Amino acid sequence: MNVTTEKLERFMHVLLYIFGLLLITEWLRPVDKLTDTGNIIIFVLFLIYSLLLHYFRIHWSIRIILIIAYIMISLQFLHSKSALFQLSWLKGFLVDFTGNLGYMYDGNWESITNPFRTFLFFVLLWLVTYLIHYWVMVRQSIFFFFMLTVIFISVLDTFTPYVGDKAMVRIIIIGFLMLGLLSLLRLTIQERIRFPMTAINKWILMLTGMILVSVLVGFGAPKLSPQWADPVPYITSYSDKAVKEDGGSKGKSVGYDEDDSDLGGSIEPDSSIVFSNNAPAGHYWKVENKDIYTGKGWVSIPETDFHSFSNGQDMTSLDIQVPEVEKTEEMTAKVTMTETYSHILHPQSGYLKKIEAKNGMDFKYYQGIDKIISERENGERLVMEEYELVYDMPSFDIAELRKVTEPDETMDLLMEKNTQLPEGLPNRIYELGSQLTRNETNWYDKAKAIEDYFDGPEFIYSKDDIPYPGTNQDYVDQFLFETQIGYCDNFSSAMVVLLRAANIPARWVKGYTEGEKSIHDGESVYKVTNNNAHSWAEVYFSGIGWVPFEPTKGFNGEVEFYDSELKQEKIKNPGPTNEEQTKKETRERQDTPDRETQSSGETGIGGSEGLFKWTAITLLGVMILASIGYFSRRKWIPHLQILRYKNKTGAHFTKAYLILLKQLKRAGLVRPEGQTLREYAVYVDAVYDTDEMSELTAGYELMIYRGDVEDSEWEHFQNGWESLMKKTSS
Repeated sequence: MNVTTEKLERFMHVLLYIFGLLLITEWLRPVDKLTDTGNIIIFVLFLIYSLLLHYFRIHWSIRIILIIAYIMISLQFLHSKSALFQLSWLKGFLVDFTGNLGYMYDGNWESITNPFRTFLFFVLLWLVTYLIHYWVMVRQSIFFFFMLTVIFISVLDTFTPYVGDKAMVRIIIIGFLMLGLLSLLRLTIQERIRFPMTAINKWILMLTGMILVSVLVGFGAPKLSPQWADPVPYITSYSDKAVKEDGGSKGKSVGYDEDDSDLGGSIEPDSSIVFSNNAPAGHYWKVENKDIYTGKGWVSIPETDFHSFSNGQDMTSLDIQVPEVEKTEEMTAKVTMTETYSHILHPQSGYLKKIEAKNGMDFKYYQGIDKIISERENGERLVMEEYELVYDMPSFDIAELRKVTEPDETMDLLMEKNTQLPEGLPNRIYELGSQLTRNETNWYDKAKAIEDYFDGPEFIYSKDDIPYPGTNQDYVDQFLFETQIGYCDNFSSAMVVLLRAANIPARWVKGYTEGEKSIHDGESVYKVTNNNAHSWAEVYFSGIGWVPFEPTKGFNGEVEFYDSELKQEKIKNPGPTNEEQTKKETRERQDTPDRETQSSGETGIGGSEGLFKWTAITLLGVMILASIGYFSRRKWIPHLQILRYKNKTGAHFTKAYLILLKQLKRAGLVRPEGQTLREYAVYVDAVYDTDEMSELTAGYELMIYRGDVEDSEWEHFQNGWESLMKKTSS
């Protein structure tokens, strides 16, 4: 039994829609892995819903209403705890919608709310489904979208943590199946061949077999090792080298990096979520500390001594010296990792008591660098996804801290390690350290004097235009005496070096600030992003331990201090109380950039940034409009040409006929090579159920081959020409 062209087209279109949907889902998988976007199934259902509306050719006005209804219901489900179909929520969303349009107009992208971001994502998916419909139904060519998918996954696999090996295999199988089916469909339509069902089954079977054999050969065949080096380190190293040779500053993203040996350069913001936690109070999170200052950055002495403990084990049973602090508060926090690290985040200044992870494993605690690693019994490091911490969070007594004025007899090794400074450190650093601390008698007040020094107006917090130190230039010396502009690494390194220059044991610490408080699944959590990556200083006090200090402008350290000797009537040796210090730092945070963000006024380039921003927005808008106009040209060009030739008279028929041929090709009715115009006209008339193309072609051949005059022919053929042009745009 032969299969008619119409039935074959319907069957092929269904298959191609399904395969197109599978290709789109390959774009959604990385979104689920690399961002905190959840409920991906809602977006997949939206793709299916939108493609079905296209397939059944629902009128565009009804289609828009149905799509908007789905989006509104989904937004309320995702971002509202109230019952569905609440008009009050819809009113609130419309108010929020207009406000977000204002943010977009101002270029304030960070202020856009999550419901509006989700709305924009739905609109983007809607446009993608239209493109799938256009490529399948009109162009009958999916190669462009197939190649875009391959390139997209390849770039993500190369430059992000997303692993695209399996995705690439799926894409190749789906892509070649679509290309084979489209070839059969075009062959059937253009040649008007009626294939028997058995022939179609054989075609599909052979196509599937060839693809499967190719995939199996690809898996089983021997493979060469990578012939090119990993491009990411190459690009990074080449960029660093070029920038340093020019004496400028490179652009790098904020976030955790184990290598701190070469500090300096500008940093770019990155709002990717690293982890979230439900700690009862916001505090800093530590990863590790570094001990050796090289003049260019920080390195650690390789640690061989460690304490091993198992999942859920009470760490108080380990041989770890924990100072007895008068005031502590036991806290429990569940940490959920988004990025993949094997280290365990732990609270700054807190004393860990227990770590419980979902999958049982062993841990190693390197006390020298205050770092915890998760690993198996064979030493293989593991990536932690979720774990719960039990810890004591201390409050430090300023009166006790002020009793420490010199090292005791047990601190010889600690002093040697944590007062290290490189040979050749400029003398003016030692002189500044002595000058800042000469009026104080105890280590706490000396540390506070150095910490407060960075509050001066001469120091500016910024991430932009930060230079690297020269070849013979010290990193801290450059910051203290020349640039006086930088971010947390500059401030914290300078404080530690000044403390060591004053013979006070100090170390450089890295981790994250507390993050942003939000609600997730009805629970209050702190979301910590790469923008929260931070460094600070710690000072050792005999009998108390390591105490954090925060020299970076705009940050308060989130450490609790109190003074047990503070009296209402008479205060001996007054120092800044915790409340006063908090108020002071709050004012500073209002006057300085929030977190790792710099105001344009400090950089002095606000005007040029604004000009660049609006230029980029304008160009992007023009590109979007041009793309829409290009992909929809089949619909609007015929109407433009009809207006153009509406009032024409005389010799215009041949030009109009050639324009019609181009438009028919644009509509997917491609004229095969070697086919005569008459044969092609019969094919077009069969598609549109008319005889107008044959009549136009007969008139065109008379004028071309016999040389007939066409002065009066245009008026005769105009109506038929306009009718066909309109049909190609429908």
